[in-house]
Amino acid sequence: MQRTRQLLAGLAIGGLALACAACGSPATDTTNAAEGTRTAKPTAAADQARAKAADPPMPTPPATTAGPLTRKNLPAADRLGSGFKPYTEPDAPEEGFVSNGQPVRQRDPKEVAASIVPLGCPGVDQLPPLPVPANALEQTYRVPGRQAAVALVLDYRSEASAARFVDGLADILAKCTPPSAKAKLLTARTVAKLDRPDARTLFDSRHDEGPRATPGWWDETVVQEGRRVGLAIVQRGTREAKIDHTALAGYLRSLLTR
Repeated sequence: MQRTRQLLAGLAIGGLALACAACGSPATDTTNAAEGTRTAKPTAAADQARAKAADPPMPTPPATTAGPLTRKNLPAADRLGSGFKPYTEPDAPEEGFVSNGQPVRQRDPKEVAASIVPLGCPGVDQLPPLPVPANALEQTYRVPGRQAAVALVLDYRSEASAARFVDGLADILAKCTPPSAKAKLLTARTVAKLDRPDARTLFDSRHDEGPRATPGWWDETVVQEGRRVGLAIVQRGTREAKIDHTALAGYLRSLLTR
């Protein structure tokens, strides 16, 4: 799953200031003949300082815990597939993201509930929004140079809310059907193959179809245990075997009770 971050409008100001610093002439003093006073032209350094002051402050690095949730509730990298390692996201100042230097990070509950919804599935906007958890903790993983994976543990205030999350996500993914042969897609669309082995478990495998579709598949495993939900989504190549959802589901469920 890919997390959406807002771009900082202030960066355009900073970039403009740097460009002016490169092309402007050296600062000089000019004399006002009528008044007999000397007025200093603004220097490039002053322009940059004003631009920096106009930028919104960067957020605080996220914590490595979220309420009662810790990294013990998230899966080990080798349980997601061969070659996976914990991955620390670097700073992305142009997107307003500050890394905490760890692969585990607290997520904003409202943001994470929205970001789980797949893009391009018709009719999704007519469904109820997913319930927002009280706490959310995430870990990212990589196979160097290749696949990515994300795991989340969501802590709800009630078991009913956790159950509604699983049901709601299943309803959303049911809308992610293949486009008709006559459909004229302008952007890529998510297509999901869905399986519900029981009321507390959800499996799906997704891929993109249409213009600029991302190659490969994403295998997602979702389990509920009491007031908590565990979720892992793992990228795989087109020719690679699908993840063992059943084995991963049992493992994720065991982590939720820690």
